[in-house]
Amino acid sequence: MQLRQITTCSASAVQTIEHRSRKAGRALEYRLQLCNRHRWLARSWSGRREAHDPVGRCGTLLDLRDYDRVVESHGDEWLMSLTTHHPRDHQGDVAAALRAAHTFLADAREYTGTLGQRTDIDDGIVVALDHAAQIAEAIADGTVGLDGRGQLLSALGVAETIAAAARGA
Repeated sequence: MQLRQITTCSASAVQTIEHRSRKAGRALEYRLQLCNRHRWLARSWSGRREAHDPVGRCGTLLDLRDYDRVVESHGDEWLMSLTTHHPRDHQGDVAAALRAAHTFLADAREYTGTLGQRTDIDDGIVVALDHAAQIAEAIADGTVGLDGRGQLLSALGVAETIAAAARGA
């Protein structure tokens, strides 16, 4: 399970998107809450949409999918558009994809941030991706066991939240 924050908005949520498994019992896979201003983010998330009284913060994503699907979601939802790197482009090697994404952002002369100049928040994304890549590399080489996957998902969650702040979401 991972609790992700895909916006930095502090408004109360007015819409929930829930996606359930197609298997018997239809277990909840994820629940995303959004405010009116950020409802556009729902376009990339499938599931049942419902309006409700405010019960959560905008951008809160409770992700109950397995590790591989959550990593894929991070790749699909923000890493690919920000860095052009996704684990599937690196034969499923998460460590290689994250290292390439980090290198892309750290070295890209064209990458100037959201306001035309490199900012501290842009540097924060680079640092967070480096941390995530280090954890993925430690998992890959056996330094950290599979229990390190939780650490990796947390690091990716932090990087995604910083990226959301950088794009004004």
